[in-house]
Amino acid sequence: MFRTDSDVQTADMLNLPRPTVATGKPQIVAVPASEPLKAYIKTLTERAERLRSRRVDPSEDNMLKITGDGRKAALDMRLVDPFADAHGDTKLGRAVDQIRAVWEATRNERSTQLVFCDLSTPHPSRFNVYEEVRSRLIAGGIPKHEIAFIHDADSDIAKMNLFNAVNGGRVRILIGSTEKMGAGTNVQRRLRALHHLDAPWRPRDIEQREGRILRQGNLNPEVQIYRYVTEGSFDAYMWQVLETKARFIQQVMSGQTSVRTAEDLEGGALTYAEIKAIASGNPAVMEKVKIDTEIRKLDQLRAVHLNQQHSIRWQLRNLPEKIEDARETIEHLQADIATRDAHGAEDFTMTVGKQTFGGKGAREESAKALVRAVLSRRDDYAPRLRASFRGFEILSRDKPGAPVPDLFIRGAGTYAAHLNADNPVGTMQSIEHTLRAFDKAAEDERRQTERLEKPLTDYQAQANRPFEHETRLKELLARQGQLNATLDLDKSDAQAAEPAVEPIVETAVALIRSRVATISPGPERNSGKVLRP
Repeated sequence: MFRTDSDVQTADMLNLPRPTVATGKPQIVAVPASEPLKAYIKTLTERAERLRSRRVDPSEDNMLKITGDGRKAALDMRLVDPFADAHGDTKLGRAVDQIRAVWEATRNERSTQLVFCDLSTPHPSRFNVYEEVRSRLIAGGIPKHEIAFIHDADSDIAKMNLFNAVNGGRVRILIGSTEKMGAGTNVQRRLRALHHLDAPWRPRDIEQREGRILRQGNLNPEVQIYRYVTEGSFDAYMWQVLETKARFIQQVMSGQTSVRTAEDLEGGALTYAEIKAIASGNPAVMEKVKIDTEIRKLDQLRAVHLNQQHSIRWQLRNLPEKIEDARETIEHLQADIATRDAHGAEDFTMTVGKQTFGGKGAREESAKALVRAVLSRRDDYAPRLRASFRGFEILSRDKPGAPVPDLFIRGAGTYAAHLNADNPVGTMQSIEHTLRAFDKAAEDERRQTERLEKPLTDYQAQANRPFEHETRLKELLARQGQLNATLDLDKSDAQAAEPAVEPIVETAVALIRSRVATISPGPERNSGKVLRP
């Protein structure tokens, strides 16, 4: 029996227990960069420099490809150099040792483990990390049938059988990617450990991965999460960026910032400055990583803040007029309700032109006379008085191209009715229906006024609030400039990575103006009853 993600959400609401992480947080397994890896990273800097100076066609090489190669090299040098040495202290070697240790320690309980890797999935004709990890685990004494790839389950039935095998402890090590082993992978029953062989781009990918083990229904009260990092490589940079991104997202979700919108920056490639900084091996690199990422987030939040303030100013200009309009409509409706009620409907009386209709058959005769009067002249585009009824004027106005003229009822306010040229009694029914609808229209307007007044109060409280992180942003920009100088980033790179406060404002305002120019403010209030010709 499988539990869906909605089942887990229900369990969350019921506050059911789920495992805790040993040591209180994921364990970092750091491996020093090999000399070949350090040399390779320097070649990436040279490639980035050639690309930046436009000596290379982007179709032949680009920053996305350079970034991908750097991440692969941090995972295993054989992904970029088939002849690289597989021996020595490597990230994969540490991971295999840890996976085997957990497997051995939980042999009696038949606990299970997940291994995540996005960069080197199974491929029949070239080296890949999946096959490498499995072959090393088998060489270490783990039976082959206890190791599985999520990619081998190519149908819903195959996945169901695989998940059952993991939950039953028959398959004890499951290797997969975030895409294939993320949401919907309900194998938590015996999970004891989770291993990150590489770092994805987005915090939500980490959440998807670790959400497989930190779930209700896991028999283990405590679990282990391992993140494997090659020092001095793209690995360390990626994990630091993820940490900083996640911190900002958490601030927004927990209400620690008043900005209501935050975007999880996707990111597909590092900048030239970032690659150059990684290759330098300078200990200031990690500080720069934190500062650059935090500046990008604060810049984004500042743009959202400016956008919100622009919207608030627009609402403060627009809402009072709408509220006043609604109140005026209510006054007119109340006056017209009084007029309607003062002219009772017991004895039907209607005046069309100079003729007054009353008594038996008056409704039908007056309706016919009204329709004849309205249709007698079709080229008069100004409102023309046609009749009077229960204290109200009945007017018509021709409209070019329309099959019949418009019909209005005018008292303190002006209201639409429908002219039925084929059925004059239908015209009279429409007029009477409009008069009966005054009460509901007044109530609708009162509710509308209340709905408008509440946000107006909120907007007035929020208007002209300064950006709450302005001081922090200025401090970070100053420190970023110092780090750029320390890391010997040239002027053009520093300018690209270090936007001054004023350009940030100008860019944000330009963006807001472009959006405002293309986005309408939304539908105006329209009760469907009140018209002003």
